[in-house]
Amino acid sequence: MPAGQLISYSATLPLKRVVTDRIILKDPMEIVAINALGLDNESKFSFVNGPAAGGTYEWLEDTLQDRTDALNTAGLTSDSTSTGITVDTGTLFQVGDIIKVDNEYMWVSSISSNVLTVTRNYGGTQATHSDDAVVTLVSRARIEGTSSSDSNFTQPTSGTNYSQIFHKEIDVSRSNALLQRYGIPNVVEREIDKSMDELSKLLNLTAYHGQRKVGSSSTPRGMGGLDTFISTNINALSSTPALTRKHIEDEIQDCWDAGGNPRLILCGAWAKRKIASFFEGYVQTERSESMGGIEIDRIMSPLGLTVAVAVDRYCPTDKLYILDPDYVGFLTIDPFFEESLGKVGDTAYFGQVVGEYGFVVAYETAHSIVSGFSTSA
Repeated sequence: MPAGQLISYSATLPLKRVVTDRIILKDPMEIVAINALGLDNESKFSFVNGPAAGGTYEWLEDTLQDRTDALNTAGLTSDSTSTGITVDTGTLFQVGDIIKVDNEYMWVSSISSNVLTVTRNYGGTQATHSDDAVVTLVSRARIEGTSSSDSNFTQPTSGTNYSQIFHKEIDVSRSNALLQRYGIPNVVEREIDKSMDELSKLLNLTAYHGQRKVGSSSTPRGMGGLDTFISTNINALSSTPALTRKHIEDEIQDCWDAGGNPRLILCGAWAKRKIASFFEGYVQTERSESMGGIEIDRIMSPLGLTVAVAVDRYCPTDKLYILDPDYVGFLTIDPFFEESLGKVGDTAYFGQVVGEYGFVVAYETAHSIVSGFSTSA
């Protein structure tokens, strides 16, 4: 029989465990892209007849008249006041157009197929122009009293994406549900809530990684993400240079030149740090001896656009997306919900969390992607 002081290390009976009555979730739960772009954008895009579960949804786009073409005339000289010039696409023009080639203005008096009859030196400097020189429509002047003449028109086009189903099964045995746990008052409710969070995170990731797939009875439908649709304003940097302010402002201007109003940047942590560093010397602060550093959540473009900067830990680290929020967003076709399924065993709960969503990126020239920059320099 032992003698002396009884200490904890010599205890022979099981001790009650000291356990927190909560569970710390070590994975981050953030849905920045969803919060920035919104889930319920059906009204923004004026969808009718849905979009309903089951597949395809479309959005219509149109453009105003294209104002640029190219000469298809070799050796256009400067010694004529009225001449025929050939362009690539004669249907872009109509009688009365004032066009500019290099620094010379010309007036179009008639059109036959791709041949424009023009009055040279309508203004500017008459000159010799090379083949493939840019022809720009700058104005229109009709002769008083003349009959109407053919004009061009554009046809609407449609963008297409597909709905995508997200799902997770929950199966909790009867015995498991009866156990008392630290931090989990109800294991079924806990698993349902956690599944909702997990699927929301996957939906957020789809903005960056979504693949557009039509689907079939044997393959799933998939919704394309940002990279599926943005194809014009892409700055894929080579040799992984450091991200610069100019990289961003160049792309903002490209979106603006195309008629967009870019007001959102989605980026990862390193790009957010770089953006903050661009403006370290241009921030007004109140005096404080106990705090250093700055946070930049909006930038002012030289074009007068205020652009929000949202850092998303799930954005690809070497990419940033410059977006016009008026033309991009998620669609909620069937919001995440939980439902019980028919039990097939000794279960306390057998069911699923499921939802169906879509994604729209319209007016793709209003958006831009910068990629390939260093994530350490």
